Amino acid sequence: MAEPTFDRRAFAEILATRRLGHTLIARAETPSTNDLAWQALTEGTPDGTVVVSDAQPRGRGRSGRTWHMAPGKGLALSLALHQGCDLRQAGTLPLLAGLALAQAFERLGLHAALKWPNDLMARGRKLSGILCESRRLAAGADAAVIGVGVNVAQTAEDFPPELRASATSLSIEGHAATREHVAAYFLNALEPLWTELQEGSRDAVLTAWKRRAAFWGERVVVRTPAGAVSGIARD
Repeated sequence: MAEPTFDRRAFAEILATRRLGHTLIARAETPSTNDLAWQALTEGTPDGTVVVSDAQPRGRGRSGRTWHMAPGKGLALSLALHQGCDLRQAGTLPLLAGLALAQAFERLGLHAALKWPNDLMARGRKLSGILCESRRLAAGADAAVIGVGVNVAQTAEDFPPELRASATSLSIEGHAATREHVAAYFLNALEPLWTELQEGSRDAVLTAWKRRAAFWGERVVVRTPAGAVSGIARD
């Protein structure tokens, strides 16, 4: 089995969390980091376990879409969380993760805009996507997995032709970074936000998220089970 190229030591040197990321599962390739995180949860992995992979051929995005990632050039990361008592906060997880990732990008000198509910954009192009999943484990505990895909070192040629006009990377935007930096900065930013959410307060998270959202005042289409609804985004 090939060895993963993700540098554990470099990651650990940047990580400043108390819990998140201290158990790290790294793979050269796995079909989906989210699936591997769920498997680890069923096997009793500690809260805050992180899964990363150089390649994930079946990485998935929202609504069953596929997340394309050039092997070794993007960050595919999934975080396994044991949820607290207030499960109503689970719906805020994609916004929480997006806010933390935006804060991580700021550490690298890049301001990214948030797009509802799970994308981060730079100059109108997609820089990263987030997929959050919640389940009840066989043991009866509630758990969640936050899956993050970030375009880190890709050039335009690393994207399929149909995505080159709509996708970007940290490298394309002029910000040299490693996957290890992005992963650690993300977890460093996420941990205090997650703690606040678990303690029952989401107002500060929502307020901070709304300040970074880029579509207020624009016409948007919301797809619901009852059909599409269009309008101007106000809140």
